[in-house]
This record gives sequence, structure tokens and C-alpha cells, in this order.
Amino acid sequence: MTPLKHVWIVEDDFRVAKIHADYVHTIKGFSVTENLRTGQETIDKLKITSHLPAIVLSDLYIPDVEGSSLIAHIRHLYPSIKIIVISAATEIKLVKEVIDLGILDYLIKPFEQQRLQQAFNKYLQEFSVFQKSTNVTQNDLDALLYHESTTKLEPEDTFVKGIDLRTLQAVKSIFEESKTQELTASQLSELIGSSRSTARRYLEYLVSEQFLQTKLLYGSVGRPERKYVYRETYEQN
Repeated sequence: MTPLKHVWIVEDDFRVAKIHADYVHTIKGFSVTENLRTGQETIDKLKITSHLPAIVLSDLYIPDVEGSSLIAHIRHLYPSIKIIVISAATEIKLVKEVIDLGILDYLIKPFEQQRLQQAFNKYLQEFSVFQKSTNVTQNDLDALLYHESTTKLEPEDTFVKGIDLRTLQAVKSIFEESKTQELTASQLSELIGSSRSTARRYLEYLVSEQFLQTKLLYGSVGRPERKYVYRETYEQN
């Protein structure tokens, strides 16, 4: 069995870190092995770990970190680690500075699960090219260097294989006919008579198709609730 590739998350909000970890654990071949809250904690852990992560998911707004300093530190001392920045930061100067450091990808919060999958696909493509035992070809490099990271995933990397068209249309009709209604996976499962995991599969597929929009509602305790709403209604609000 191929060993899981380690992923570290650097995020000071434990609720957001948990959401990111849940997303990662849906991606075959990867596992979150560290959840870190500060820049210094990350630096200290890198010094003593016996197994460097393949990927670090890092916010830029960390309490003890100034701008891109943590990203620069990791890129300088641990160039083999791929970094995916996940941040609400959109300032041109900061974003350009981070991209110039050689990160793998940059996701602006909030983002869809499908978008993170695309970032990991980009990693896997690069990993595959450099695992070759012989020389690379021009086609290899063209596919790697000119790959559009935001292109749609191949069917095997989406939920298409588990989608029944009649059920899909029924789910779409529920939202189209009740445009102001927000549904969780549990609520939808009751409406269509399926398991929660099946309902979630259809909901996430419709998010990837930009038919639905998701939003997180934080309660006083526990993990945030994920709700799905018809995109046209969401954008009007």
C-alpha cells in the first residue's frame, strides 16, 4: 500500500482548520498529520520532525506572523515542501509577494472543496512528472508548466460516477422551486429518501457545477453547520 502523504495545516482558527482537514481527508492519498496554530509552533515542529510534510496549507493572517515571512522561511529552508496558501488576503502586493516565493497554489477564503481538490491534483501532476526514472519529455514539461489549475476535474475525480440523473434533477428541482430555502445534507436526505452521505454527494456535485453555493453557520459549540442554497438566491442576498 502506498503510504499517505503528510499534510500540515497552519491556521489559528481551530474551526476553520477542522473544515480544511475534513476536506483533505476526502482526497485519496493524503492525511493531515499536524494542525498548527502559530508561526513559531510551525518553525519549531519543522526543526524536530522526522517526516517533513509533502504539503503545508497555510493562512497568511497568523497572530505571530508578519505577511509572507512564514512562507518565505519554509521555502528557504525546506524547498521540497509544497505550500498552498489559504487566506482572505487579496491585496495585490501581498499576493504577488507570496506567489513570487514559489507557492503551489493560492486559495481565497471562502473556497469550495472542489477547488482544493484541483490544487492537490496540481501537486500530483508535478509529483508524477518527477517520479520518472528517465528523462522528462517536452510534453511532460508543457503539461506541468502550462497546466491550468482551475480547469474542471476529470470525471473520476468528481462525484459524476455516483450521480443518478433522475435523482440529480429531483434535487435541483427542490432548490429551484424553493429558492429561498437553505438545506443541510441531513435535511435533503429526508426529502429524497437517501442516506446523509448520498445527499451530500449530490449537494457537493451541484456546488462544483456552480448551481449551489455553500455557507457555514457557526453555533456556540461544535463544528460549523454547512448549508447549501440556490446560487441565484445567494447572490441576490
